[in-house]
Amino acid sequence: MYKKLSACLIALLLVAQPLLLAASATAEKAPRQMQQFTSNRYTQADDRGRAVPNANASVTDFDRVAENEHLILYVHPQSLAIKVKNKHTGYVWSSTIDQMENYRLNQSWKDFVDSAITIDYLNRQGKQMRESLISNGSDVKIEPQPNGFIADIEFMQANIKMRLSVELTESDVVVKIPAAHIQESKHTKLVSLQIYPFLGATFEDAVPGYMFIPDGSGALIRYDYEVAMESPYTASVYGHDAGYVAPPNETDLNPEFSASMPVYGVVHGVKQDAFLAIIESGDMYSQIMAYKAGLSTDFNWITTKFNYRYAYKQPTSRSNQSGTAIDAYQAEANRFDIGLQFKVVHGDDADYVGLAHSYQAYLKDRGVLTEKQGTNPLLRLEFLGAEMKEGLLWNSVVSMTPFDALPGFADELKQEGVEDFFFIYKGWYKNGLNGSLLKKFPFEKKLGGKSEIRDMTEDLEQQAVQVYFHTDYLKSLQGSAGLFNSIEYAKQINSRTIQAMRNELGYYYVPPKDALELAKQHADKYKDYGMERLAVDSISSQVFSVFNKGKQATREQNKDLSLETINVLGGGHADKVALYQPNAYAWGTTDKYLDAPLSSSGYLYVSDTVPFLQIVLKGYVDLYSPFMNFSSNQKEELLKLIDYGTYPSFYLTKESSHLLAKTPSRHIYTSEFSTWKNEIVHQYGVIQDSLGQVRDASIVSRDVLSPGVVAITYSNQTTFIVNYTDYPFTHHNITVEAKDFAILKGDQYRDPVNQ
Repeated sequence: MYKKLSACLIALLLVAQPLLLAASATAEKAPRQMQQFTSNRYTQADDRGRAVPNANASVTDFDRVAENEHLILYVHPQSLAIKVKNKHTGYVWSSTIDQMENYRLNQSWKDFVDSAITIDYLNRQGKQMRESLISNGSDVKIEPQPNGFIADIEFMQANIKMRLSVELTESDVVVKIPAAHIQESKHTKLVSLQIYPFLGATFEDAVPGYMFIPDGSGALIRYDYEVAMESPYTASVYGHDAGYVAPPNETDLNPEFSASMPVYGVVHGVKQDAFLAIIESGDMYSQIMAYKAGLSTDFNWITTKFNYRYAYKQPTSRSNQSGTAIDAYQAEANRFDIGLQFKVVHGDDADYVGLAHSYQAYLKDRGVLTEKQGTNPLLRLEFLGAEMKEGLLWNSVVSMTPFDALPGFADELKQEGVEDFFFIYKGWYKNGLNGSLLKKFPFEKKLGGKSEIRDMTEDLEQQAVQVYFHTDYLKSLQGSAGLFNSIEYAKQINSRTIQAMRNELGYYYVPPKDALELAKQHADKYKDYGMERLAVDSISSQVFSVFNKGKQATREQNKDLSLETINVLGGGHADKVALYQPNAYAWGTTDKYLDAPLSSSGYLYVSDTVPFLQIVLKGYVDLYSPFMNFSSNQKEELLKLIDYGTYPSFYLTKESSHLLAKTPSRHIYTSEFSTWKNEIVHQYGVIQDSLGQVRDASIVSRDVLSPGVVAITYSNQTTFIVNYTDYPFTHHNITVEAKDFAILKGDQYRDPVNQ
């Protein structure tokens, strides 16, 4: 599939040469066939030729309150609107719109745009109302600080008080609202608030650039993208809180991704000016919202909404046989400090790659990302041991991959030259994968006994093959034999059981406190059987409030319990735990990210999909793809792995997958090792020759040279040119064949537009 490079190109690889990414690079292409590469499944070329108008630069009526080497901060004394001047470029970031009378905004919108804070609250009749800071002449008292200001605010109509602080720190603007300074009145209750929602807003397509949203691997909403937005992008950070809102049923062919990173970004002119917003605190109760021009207003804007009270459905009777319910709000407000950090960047850092580098540096500074200790394998092979089979009177178990099969598979692969891989073994527990998700021991006897599992682990250790044992303490299949020791399922605020659908199967969730206790009970047994490494499902990707009597816990508290559970299972060693699609707060607990997204949710208003997640993590946490044997286009997906710095994965069994037809794993339609062995060997060879050269390197830059052609440069001066198209791409006497890639070595990377 991937042809060897010509002798000329091989010579280039052996002798380090600069990578010259020139604008004159051309591709042989037919426009009709190339249209797919201008869709939002791919990344588009940037418009770097347009100057950015500094439309909101006026500081008339604003007070200059702070300045450092990089930034100047201005504040309006009544509205508390801010303007931030980047001293390196002269560009002014504004939280308001200058000459607002020239735009189609009614008074409510003008108040919203101009105000530092807008709140939603419940009045004494329980009706939700909105008040912006300047709507009713709020009482504002500003106190200057060495690097910014503090403002005490009283919303006059809502009779709600709070304190806002804004501070410059190097190249950042830090905004805070401490929980201790929020005061509600006797008759009004705070529901939510938004801070500086129009910071970085742009009018229609007057400014070249885009908004970055943390959807899947990452997505862009370009200002000049012609597809209209019919509803805003609204994503609860880390997904919806299932303690209030039932989890979405994952029955769609293209399910939505949750926002696993508490960040968003704004770019005004690629390689000109940009900022990254990081939700430092209050992230558990936040939503990221993006509006495109044409929806509500003629402006593009993106912000964070912080939720102090969630609405939920309260059944009108204990049995709820009628199915009727009333709308209700939390009686007690969520208590949390708000912390937003806006990292202002410019020049080469002013694009989604630079924003990813800013987030990466932020996580490194806080110890979340650390230098990798050792090198991880290039391939993940996940095997299903046993599965429950549904019966008319009772259930049985189907053995798909017994314990003693794995060492044989490892030996077969090594004989084919596949040396660097690891196994995950799931469904090893009694009754199989979905038969008893919580009760891990004893082993499923159809797979083998205690001696067989010890022999398996010892044999694989001698072959230098790591094996991770799958486990999940957070969810249990409805009707499984998973609950014991008086554990009850997690409950929502309305006393309903938290449950969800996935692959047409219903699951219940367990309180994280109980999950932690189960993990502690099993920790010694894992050690006794030589099960030193675990692949932990669910607990790092799902976090929710719990309202069981005597076990009430907030989302923040349950996040801490989940991290403690991971620590117990891994013994405090990140290299002993692999996690499935972990949220950002759990990245520091693992060195293997499983099922890393290679796409976005595909919203029509999104213009590009980008590997923001991969750029942040590459070189610190190794990423492994969703299962390649379920991909409809193996060749393109393998190219995307090279583009995204992600290693391949396969879901496998010894037996044919048709045996799973009447089991909860009936969606597995092709998995037999003997069927996929040759493709595994082939893909391993391709990845070894490509990503094997950048194992510990980080991504420095990524440029679209032509629709469907991308150049990715790493910190060790290795560059891949990936050609997704059906036509050869010629670049400086180097031809990259259709659906192929080339590898170049060089001492420097040069921007194609600046050639």
